Amino acid sequence: MDIEKFREREIVGVQIFYLYVVPIALLYFRIIPGEFRILMLLTVSLVLLGIVRHSHWTFADIGISKDFMKDIVPYLIFTVSGLAFTIWISSVVLHDPLLGWWENIRFLLLFIPISILQEIIFRGILMNMLRRAFENPFTIIVLNASVFTLIHIIYLNSIFVLPFTFIAGIGFAWMYWKYPNLILISFSHTVLNFTAMILGFFIVR
Repeated sequence: MDIEKFREREIVGVQIFYLYVVPIALLYFRIIPGEFRILMLLTVSLVLLGIVRHSHWTFADIGISKDFMKDIVPYLIFTVSGLAFTIWISSVVLHDPLLGWWENIRFLLLFIPISILQEIIFRGILMNMLRRAFENPFTIIVLNASVFTLIHIIYLNSIFVLPFTFIAGIGFAWMYWKYPNLILISFSHTVLNFTAMILGFFIVR
C-alpha cells in the first residue's frame, strides 16, 4: 500500500470515528439526551457538508445528476423487493405497529427530511469517503452497512433491529455502489423506512 492511500485511510478512519461513532455513543449512553438526536444529526450533517465543500466534491461525487431517471427500473425493483421482505418479516416477527401515525405531526414533518439526510450522510458522503480510501467493493459495502447499522443501536429490540438494519444497509450500499444515484436511493430509503416505522420496528429506547 502506498503512503498516500494509507494516509487517506487514516483520515477517513478518524472522520468516521468522530462524526459517526462518537455522536451515536453519546446518545446511546445518554451523555446527550435522546431528544437532542435530531439536533445532533443536523450538526454532524453540517460538519460533513463542510468537508464536502473543503474537498471540492462535485454533485456527481455524491450521486446527483440530471439524468437520475435512467436508474429508475433497478431502484423500483429494489424498493418493491424491500417492501415485500419487510412485510413478510412483519408476519413472522413480533412488532408493535405505530398506531395513529397520520395524526403525529412531528413524525410526518420530520420523517422525509431525516430519511433523505441519512442517505446524504451514509451513501452520498460516507460511500465517497470509503471509495477514496479503499478499492475493494466488498470492503466498501460492508463498512458502509456496518456504520449505517451502528446508528440504529439507539432503538429498542436491538437483537432484531441490528441484523435487520445490516441487511438493509448491505442492500442500500450495494445499490448505491452499482447505481450511484442519491435521489433514487433517498426515495427507496424513505419508502422502506416509512414502512418499517409504521410497522413498529424502530422505537427509540
